Amino acid sequence: MTGFRREVLDPIPKPPKDSHAGLWLDKFLKDKEDDSKRDLVKRAAEDIQVSDSYKNFHIRWRQALEARGAVCKPAKVLGRLAINLGAEGVLETAIALHHTYGVPYIPGSALKGLAAHYADNHLGETWKRGGEAFEVVFGNTKSAGYITFHDALYIPGTGPEMPGLAKKPLWPDVITVHHPDYYQGKNAPPADWDSPIPIPFVTAAGSFLIALEGQADWVKAAFEILTLALEREGVGAKTSSGYGRMCFK
Repeated sequence: MTGFRREVLDPIPKPPKDSHAGLWLDKFLKDKEDDSKRDLVKRAAEDIQVSDSYKNFHIRWRQALEARGAVCKPAKVLGRLAINLGAEGVLETAIALHHTYGVPYIPGSALKGLAAHYADNHLGETWKRGGEAFEVVFGNTKSAGYITFHDALYIPGTGPEMPGLAKKPLWPDVITVHHPDYYQGKNAPPADWDSPIPIPFVTAAGSFLIALEGQADWVKAAFEILTLALEREGVGAKTSSGYGRMCFK
């Protein structure tokens, strides 16, 4: 079956522009060689365009949120975003992509966790875990908070431009592991003669629509916390390397 599938994939050198990026990354790896993985990531980032159906969906989705009373604010990625990097997949890395449309998004749970962590570590006593303000916004183990953190979806047409290409949300990137045996716990100390292993992965860029829903004063407070947390700490993986920083427009 695997051999037959590879024969079917061979005539497809690159994805059609309206392909689903998630399906391409999950199903179109022709072999496990590093060159094949790099090409898979490159093709997904450079060739796949945001579909017109997603653009129409995004308009309806924002209208539905605002009709519910949610406050929506666009936030721009200051560089690259690596979200859901450790999820299961055919590559060593992954990215959070919308199940239906294949565009990147930031799970609401990630935004809520980031804001809760920042409040607990940097704000006053009432914002410490277990404090009154903290539990109103974020809840506790027995009850949910009063603020809903919706998934933040990519805003069409806001990604940076590649030379000769339209504005896109996905970009190829690479992690280089310099001492693989040491990091895998093989009792081998890091040395200058170790062979670095580059690992290709996909990152996101552009702007995302962040939507919070709840009582107005608490929504305002939650946005103020998110503003600081996104600018100073970042969301997702590799934040210590500068990934995941965002600012509200």
